[in-house]
Amino acid sequence: MGESSLSNPERRMLAAMQASPDKDWTLDEVLAECSWHDQAQAVGAGAGLSENGLVTVTEESTVLWTLGQEGKQARANGLLEDRLWSWLVKQPDSDRKMADLMAAGFERHETGPGIGLLKSLGVEIVGGLLELPNDSANVEREIANRTAFISNLADGCDERDLNPELLSHFKGRKDLISSTESIGRTWKITASGRAVKSDELIERQQISDITPELLQGDEWRTAEFKPYDISLESATPIIGKAHPMQALIERIRAIFLEMGFSEIAGDYVQSAGWNMDSLFIPQDHPAREMQDTFYLDKPKKISIEDEYLNSWKEIHEHGGDTGSTGWGGSFSNDVSQKGLL
Repeated sequence: MGESSLSNPERRMLAAMQASPDKDWTLDEVLAECSWHDQAQAVGAGAGLSENGLVTVTEESTVLWTLGQEGKQARANGLLEDRLWSWLVKQPDSDRKMADLMAAGFERHETGPGIGLLKSLGVEIVGGLLELPNDSANVEREIANRTAFISNLADGCDERDLNPELLSHFKGRKDLISSTESIGRTWKITASGRAVKSDELIERQQISDITPELLQGDEWRTAEFKPYDISLESATPIIGKAHPMQALIERIRAIFLEMGFSEIAGDYVQSAGWNMDSLFIPQDHPAREMQDTFYLDKPKKISIEDEYLNSWKEIHEHGGDTGSTGWGGSFSNDVSQKGLL
């Protein structure tokens, strides 16, 4: 190993590691021993030493979860389901209407997702009234677990230390939690690294740029030049970003998940009932005309079970038992069973 094949940072790091050859060096230890403040210096020098077979590198990936903007507000003011539940249990049965939520001070954008969260906890809507589940203690226990989960993320937490079910739950809620991935590295000197002589690790001034001024004199003849490996591929810059349409799709997806919907995998060909009616889109909506929806001749009809057709019919025409007045008019089973993309 010639002395000119190593850069000055690589010489300094290898000299430090030779002092404790049996040690697994962490990033903080390398920075302290080499008097560096930028971790990029340690990572770069370690990579160069590894390429030369002088050290081995061990990497471990860690995912750290912290609170998003909504999560910070939830930690300060309470989770939405916690605030809704606290209000709900204090109300007489007759005052548990969805319309009362707005009067109680909940924002308009909170009521839809809030109802979805309460329904997932067992709260039912019967005749337009919010009805408590039989096991209220189980609801309070689940809300307490969610609150504790959010509180624990105030300073960040390793994914391996988190409850996987609660983590999965909060991943589906908009901007409550966010993650960052970090790579932890340790370095250990090899036999080849221990064999490098100390006089080869003395730091010297190295020239990295050849300028006209340098070539006009004779200093370059005895100078030490920083080595380059022209066989290495250059790094490919990553400059991509989300397509505006994909970003909009993800935003809409997050809103529906917050409201209590679940994602399902389906076919490209679907019935108008499952594509439109089940989402409470009225059958005379402009988006359902042929200019905006691709209806098919084959299949022209996709059968739907009567229980779903009857349920949609009641809700669309007069609201059923949801507390809504519905869209009015007449609901057509034939329109609901049309095939479309």
